[in-house]
Amino acid sequence: MRFEIGPAVTRWRDRAGLTETWRLAYEIALVALVTTGAVVPSAAVGWYPLAPWLVGVTTPVLMLARLTHPLVAYIAAALIGLGTGGPSTLLLIVLSASVSYRLVQWWKVVAALAVAWVCFVLSVAWEETLTVEWAVLTSALFAVTAVLPAGVARLVRRRRTLLAAMHGRNVQLHNQQSEIARQAQTRERARIARDMHDSLGHKLTLISLYAGMLRTADDQRRAETADLVRHTSAAAMSELRQILGLLGQDDPQSSVRPLTGLDELADQARASGAQVELIREGTPRAQAALTEHAAYRVIQEGLTNALRHARGGAITLLLRYEPDALIAAVTNTAGERTVHAGSRQGLLGLTERVRVAGGMLYHGPTPDGGFRVAATLPHLEAEASPAAPPAVVPAPSAGPDFAGVIERHGRRTKFVVVATTLSIAAFLALCVGGAWLAAALVVVDRDTYDAVRVGQSEREVREMLPDADAADTVDEVTDADCLDYTASLMDQVRDETGDVSYRFCFRDGMLVDKQIIRGQPS
Repeated sequence: MRFEIGPAVTRWRDRAGLTETWRLAYEIALVALVTTGAVVPSAAVGWYPLAPWLVGVTTPVLMLARLTHPLVAYIAAALIGLGTGGPSTLLLIVLSASVSYRLVQWWKVVAALAVAWVCFVLSVAWEETLTVEWAVLTSALFAVTAVLPAGVARLVRRRRTLLAAMHGRNVQLHNQQSEIARQAQTRERARIARDMHDSLGHKLTLISLYAGMLRTADDQRRAETADLVRHTSAAAMSELRQILGLLGQDDPQSSVRPLTGLDELADQARASGAQVELIREGTPRAQAALTEHAAYRVIQEGLTNALRHARGGAITLLLRYEPDALIAAVTNTAGERTVHAGSRQGLLGLTERVRVAGGMLYHGPTPDGGFRVAATLPHLEAEASPAAPPAVVPAPSAGPDFAGVIERHGRRTKFVVVATTLSIAAFLALCVGGAWLAAALVVVDRDTYDAVRVGQSEREVREMLPDADAADTVDEVTDADCLDYTASLMDQVRDETGDVSYRFCFRDGMLVDKQIIRGQPS
């Protein structure tokens, strides 16, 4: 089976996050620094000749393994430290920060630190007698070199996670705003297209009818019809310029056609020979611009369709004010069809326009063969501005819940801060309490020294003194077993030398001598 090194190394680099050159150079420099910092102390201690070689080989492997398997690398470093006197300070700091930063589950980080702490304390026990004092000092050192870097790394991880979540949220909001803007542009283009269709379609229909009248008209009538064609064409161009001019304006109200223009609309249709009747019913009342414009366009589109498809038929324009609605309708009887069937895009656009205004549109044939277009529009406040249809916000993709991530990691960040602070405070309290306890258990004060009498049994004296393991054995006295105890802090302060210890010598089960040993004056 052939094994390709290239793809395997590439996959490992991707998993380790070493895709960029600067990151690779940084990791190489860090591995070299940590390896040097681990080998030099190991060689200086000199437990056994192979220790520096073992540390020199395993440290680079552990540093590289931490990039993809941080928990395994951390536990392996703790176990290797049992045989090498404990991991170096720099290696412990780097691995503790790495395992805390790279592991997602916090309980795995706590378990890894607990295992490393046990191995760290046991590694000291191989070299020194594990007393309370040594356990406290070792735990304090572990807190500074492992727990503190792990807590800081965890906070950095939380911060970067929050920043990534907020960045993703900003990107999502930006995309949604872009989509909303795109939809607004599409709606505006559709509105302009409907206005052009309604206005120009009506004018072009009139021009077509006027042009047909020129064939059969006499000279006087032909001149009048030509004037109508010219005026209608000028009006069409004027409305076209007005509609296109809206593209550079921010106020869409300027395109609103008032309902008072229905008389001019009816007169233009009558000039083409059509039978047009305009009926107003009810008490007129002020309407919102959106409602007024929609009603005007309904009547204009209905009249245009009647002139196109039912020439010669009677056309009725109706504008009725009811207590709760405005009715705009166009009804025509059967007539002579002058153009081919349309695309019905005008009615579709008209339906959308009425829907935006909050109303409903009906269109369909009548029993006598005619056609009817009618819109029911609700009364709005006269000052109300045309309300754009609600923007359709695109549904978020099936990605991470950024708001939930931010909230969840915010709570976890507070927990990590509190847990790290309490852990450090607990370790410091343990150090202070242990130092005080060690001082109380391994030192002897002047009152105890004076209370001990030469000639007492060794058993009674040892009961009054701390554990013999905390004392220094004196080898210079060969005919007795002598123990030196450090004097208490107060005794050290009172003495001018500042270095006082008490010596007790035993022979044949009795105290045969006691001395005060002083150093050089400070």
